Amino acid sequence: MKKAVLAIVVSMVVLAAACGSSGSAKSTQVTVAPVLVNGNLPHFDEPVTLRVMTHDSFAVTQSVLDEFQTATNVTVELVPSGDAAAMTNAAILTAGNPVADVIFGFDENLLGSVLSNNLLTAYSPQRLSNVDGAFKIDSTGFATPIDHGDVCVNFDRTAFSKSGVSIPTTFDGLASASVKGDLVVEDPSTSTPGLAFMLATIAKFGGGDDTSANAPWLSYWKQLKSNGVSIVDSWETAYYGSFSGGSGKGSHPLVVSYASSPPAEVEDTSLAVDQSPTGVVTSTCYRQTEFAGVLRGSSNTKAAAAFLEFMLGSSFQADVPGQMYVYPVVTGTPLPDTFAKYTAPVSTPLSLPYADVAANRDRWIAQWSALFR
Repeated sequence: MKKAVLAIVVSMVVLAAACGSSGSAKSTQVTVAPVLVNGNLPHFDEPVTLRVMTHDSFAVTQSVLDEFQTATNVTVELVPSGDAAAMTNAAILTAGNPVADVIFGFDENLLGSVLSNNLLTAYSPQRLSNVDGAFKIDSTGFATPIDHGDVCVNFDRTAFSKSGVSIPTTFDGLASASVKGDLVVEDPSTSTPGLAFMLATIAKFGGGDDTSANAPWLSYWKQLKSNGVSIVDSWETAYYGSFSGGSGKGSHPLVVSYASSPPAEVEDTSLAVDQSPTGVVTSTCYRQTEFAGVLRGSSNTKAAAAFLEFMLGSSFQADVPGQMYVYPVVTGTPLPDTFAKYTAPVSTPLSLPYADVAANRDRWIAQWSALFR
């Protein structure tokens, strides 16, 4: 199946799953009992293979996974499943008869679909008490927060320096004639960063309840369209194909990416923060929290619960920034020096309640798609 057709199929199924979602979990017959023993991970007498479904951007140091195996006698087998939206769709299609035991990487914008489709078995980790309360979005005990970041517009500092054009600092600046044709964004129906950026415009400009083509947030997108915004299918295509900064090969000096993109592009750590190759338009940032959960139907629920506990442990949390360029959720986790120095701080990220996103996401994407078809 060609990529374009696959993206459409993925989008349609995920959207259908979201329709009518209230953002609350359906009842389930199974709850996993606490697994820690005196604060320690359980050790299984017989070897266990635990399959963990992830999005393609998941990364963890092998020595960290080895630590889990040594402590528990459980070997982790990763099951990469595309973008987070594609991964969630695949889990929906196999709900109750999963291809894995754990799912990692769905965010609050997909949380409503995960809960309404009864994908998970309830487990509330004992180590959840160490997590910053701001990230405990799901109170039902199904979805465990693991990391967080901010989706924001990034800019190529060198390109703007050479052109002499001022770097935009606001949403309105992105629609100005001085940066006509400079911005590339991801399609919200096929990309989670693209979805987050679309939601950011709804949070910023309002009109989420407006079903017409004249909703305020859509009026902003009309400005972007008139200003030559480029739409691509994925973050990888946008950042590595269309963006001129970092290791990108394209001609667009503005791209929707992350507040934590700059440290990935810094080779000389003596650089001042404002001299890093990539910068961030922090006023455009939208908060994104990633979750994990035990998939309903797993035959290894105790091992799955142990892995959730491990993901909230000090080794995994400390590994998160350097591997996936996002922040850990456990309070007090140390950050790598480069990450701490060059990641753009976002004090007031935009956000929308996940239940509102679950109830309206399909309509919002349909409204957006009607403008760009």
